[in-house]
Amino acid sequence: MTNIRDNEIPDLKVGDVIYECEGGINIEVRVESVPVEEEGHEGRRFWCWTAENTQDGTTINYSLTEGLSCYGPRLYRSPQYARIDPKTKEFIFELYGEVR
Repeated sequence: MTNIRDNEIPDLKVGDVIYECEGGINIEVRVESVPVEEEGHEGRRFWCWTAENTQDGTTINYSLTEGLSCYGPRLYRSPQYARIDPKTKEFIFELYGEVR
């Protein structure tokens, strides 16, 4: 598993490609703005940033509170869900918004 930990959020840079994966869906996004840190709930660090779905151009507004990433978004360095093509037997990592 290549999940992005809370302490790695400040290291995200404009242009980085990351994945939001949950419920069998992979969304590939490109970071559009660096995470801005604020004070969050009970003094925890809180970050906000935007990213663009690389497949359909949709802008996604992200926010994450330190220590509460279990509530989402679930962020990774690579897609987490795959299926096997019945003809080729190869793994296919489908991306949300992808035109096939």
